[in-house]
Amino acid sequence: MTTTTATIRMLLLLCVSLSQIRLVSMQSTKSAIIPEDGVYIISMVADPQIKTDTILQLNGNDAGFVAYGHEGVTGGLSAALYLKAGTKVSAKLYGGASRLDVSLATKTKSNFVTVRSKGYAWERSHFVHFHHQYNAQGVWKSISPTSHFSVPTSGIYWVMARTNCKKGNHRPQSVMVGDGLFNGYCTDGKAASASGAFYLKAGRKLNIAFNNRVSVTSDTIFSFVRLESNLAAFTAWVAYEAPRETHERISFDGYTPTNYGNLYESDKRMWNIPVAGSYIVAMRGDPNNRPLNIVLYKSGRKHLFTWYNEGGTKSGQAGIFHFKAGEKLVMLDPNGRHMGRETFMSIALLRAA
Repeated sequence: MTTTTATIRMLLLLCVSLSQIRLVSMQSTKSAIIPEDGVYIISMVADPQIKTDTILQLNGNDAGFVAYGHEGVTGGLSAALYLKAGTKVSAKLYGGASRLDVSLATKTKSNFVTVRSKGYAWERSHFVHFHHQYNAQGVWKSISPTSHFSVPTSGIYWVMARTNCKKGNHRPQSVMVGDGLFNGYCTDGKAASASGAFYLKAGRKLNIAFNNRVSVTSDTIFSFVRLESNLAAFTAWVAYEAPRETHERISFDGYTPTNYGNLYESDKRMWNIPVAGSYIVAMRGDPNNRPLNIVLYKSGRKHLFTWYNEGGTKSGQAGIFHFKAGEKLVMLDPNGRHMGRETFMSIALLRAA
């Protein structure tokens, strides 16, 4: 049995009990009312035709998540937040149009962890306590056993980091999650976020750390949520320059592109959607690569969004999309440059159609 066949069979079996996962708002909307208390994953994708900021709002107030749209680039972000029933979620933007997606990830608060910084101190949030300090070189180090969070149960987790830096501070700042899963990246007051879907084994340690001594506001957040056990979720990884190990991962079958400039050189260069439904899709770039754009396409050359890699960081891009069975996904640099072996895409099924 091939990896692809096994993946499809696993998904079909797991899709039986997805009734508790409901899509709250369909795409191409600008607002949604939260129907019940729970942890929600929110995705915003900005208009690629204009240069504009898109700001996430809760009940009309800025929530501190900003998608910075570059002209010709479909910028976006995602957030995992615990929201009360009746909360209005909306996207405020300066011109153009954007897409807002809101999906219920879990009703169980114990499956959700969020940690907010207080300058250089950390406060308890829900059931985990992070506590950090910096040494003379500005390098993060732990000062208590609780500075790392231990993953309680093996499974698929949606992990998010949002970092902020004070207005007027033009030095970039990035925040690392885990042992190098990815970095969030911000400049000059822009609240950037990064997300990804990861399979994490029980007992794995997660932490958050800043890579320099840039002034940090109290708006730096690290969150992760374990998707419900009845959720058909998986992670697909792509290796571009060398084979990757397959433990904890479901790899793309036979995906070894040789011509980066050709979108449709071979079906093996794409990933086939096995089950119609709503998916979270994330991309993360090689931290050793120079800056470049990576575009996620689907069948018919439909441009979903663009992720811009800052050289030296593992910044990411994520969105919620609705696919039909048999549609194909592919990501590549449209300029034909190498994306690096650490570039990957992860995808998790939120709700079967």
